[in-house]
Amino acid sequence: MSLILIALINASIFSIGGIGQDMSVFRTPFLDVFRSARIEFTLKPEFNILNKGSDFRSKFSTNPFNLNLAVPVTKGFVFGLGNRERFSQSFDVYFDRDALEMHVEGEGGIEEIYVNLNNNFGIGEIAFRGSYLFGNATEIWNYYIGDYYNVDTFLYKYWGKIFCGGIRLKFVSVSYEFLGDIEWEKQNSDTTIDLPSRLSVGLHPEIFGGKVDFLFEHAFWPGDNEDYISPTRFKVSFIKKRFAVGYRYNPWYLKDVNEHGLDFSLNIPIQRLGLITLNLGCSLRNKESLREINVSPEIKLTIHEIFARRRQ
Repeated sequence: MSLILIALINASIFSIGGIGQDMSVFRTPFLDVFRSARIEFTLKPEFNILNKGSDFRSKFSTNPFNLNLAVPVTKGFVFGLGNRERFSQSFDVYFDRDALEMHVEGEGGIEEIYVNLNNNFGIGEIAFRGSYLFGNATEIWNYYIGDYYNVDTFLYKYWGKIFCGGIRLKFVSVSYEFLGDIEWEKQNSDTTIDLPSRLSVGLHPEIFGGKVDFLFEHAFWPGDNEDYISPTRFKVSFIKKRFAVGYRYNPWYLKDVNEHGLDFSLNIPIQRLGLITLNLGCSLRNKESLREINVSPEIKLTIHEIFARRRQ
């Protein structure tokens, strides 16, 4: 039994711990839409390389298209609707010690469907977002001891909610996520998990002919939850014309898991249609001697000029 616990601890940074990898960090409720409607389609595959000592393993995964729609309604009000991944529970971990060998695979996670109602009032923006959370996950545990082989399959179901509000004035923004919880249905029991409240503070000054975005974020996990910590994260980006580069420090809510990342972005305008955004994220995650290199290219198609012509 102790060997299995060691495998769980060592594999936690690959979404096997807690309720998975939090994919919602550094997300705020602001839409940046003023006159014309906008629709975005996003595809984001991932490449992960796991390293411990001289051993390496790799994993490739991709998510279906994410949708984000924002439509000006009236008198500065903007309606938004979309979906995205909230927590990822996809992982592929191999572990061996003495006579025991284990191969643990996970697929699925928790998705988010959100609705925004924002108001642009000239010098700033007020934002409100409500989200419905849902999803399914599967874990397959394969055990090998000599000639003995066994497999266990675990099925999970999730549903819940969370809300977020914020205000932005010129180059300062503040947002707060609150009242979040998830019902976790297992094979023999149900569990309610209170999600953390999250405070985000941003500074967006214009310097050197471009704009710098600073975003500081702190999560407040409920005090009675001893399994998770309340991390403070930050991200800084420099945007100039069509190019952007950024650095992020993202300690996970799982203990002793740290992540450092670099992000690069290029906007390519498409005449009479919108633009294509090419993003590349590279990060190093570590916990003790276990390290993971993550490469996440992202392709985003934004269509807005078609809507603008129809409104004219």
